[in-house]
Amino acid sequence: MTNPVETQRLKQVVSKIETIEAERLENTELLKEAYNEAKVLGFDVKIIKHVLKLKKKDKDALAEEDTLIELYRGALDI
Repeated sequence: MTNPVETQRLKQVVSKIETIEAERLENTELLKEAYNEAKVLGFDVKIIKHVLKLKKKDKDALAEEDTLIELYRGALDI
């Protein structure tokens, strides 16, 4: 890696990674603050996280999952 072009590219990649890491840390802090805000407002953070997972799922897969959950809950009387 003594080639100046490769060295420069390496520096660029490392700099990019450092920037992304810094942004990730900042976003993690912002996320914590948002969850704390939700908690202060009286929302259940555990439920919010669950709902966010559900929002990411395909609607058909979610409907199938809901059907199975209801089936199993009925079978177990819960």
